[in-house]
Amino acid sequence: MKKAFSLIELIFVIVIIGILAGIALPKLFSGVDDALYSKAQTQIATIRAGISSSYSKNIMSGEGDSCPELEKDTDDGYVFENVLAQPLKENSGNVKWKYESNSSTETNYTLTIDNKSSKFVYEKNSSQNCPFKCYSGDLCDKLK
Repeated sequence: MKKAFSLIELIFVIVIIGILAGIALPKLFSGVDDALYSKAQTQIATIRAGISSSYSKNIMSGEGDSCPELEKDTDDGYVFENVLAQPLKENSGNVKWKYESNSSTETNYTLTIDNKSSKFVYEKNSSQNCPFKCYSGDLCDKLK
């Protein structure tokens, strides 16, 4: 007697593999999105810690309680140079930061992840401890 798989057995295996693939692939892609949001959350926390550290240094050195500037040079392709030991490359990678504008009271940025954008503002208000926060866009709720 010849040993082989019947057509029914092969179809059954193909159906099971199809079901498993239908379940596993969406989980894989949502895992990638979750990783990008986690990376952005980490960057935001690092930026806030850098702001807090620079603010504290200003106070301790006797320079007053003014909020630190975040940028050294706005044309060099990097952002957050004054508060991060390793500044972020502007519009680079999967989590993209873009410098928008600077005034005496605030600095504005755009964060883009997978064609979804949100606006961030850094308020140079020492009475509120120099907040850096998301104020509009698709990502604000996901990055809390």
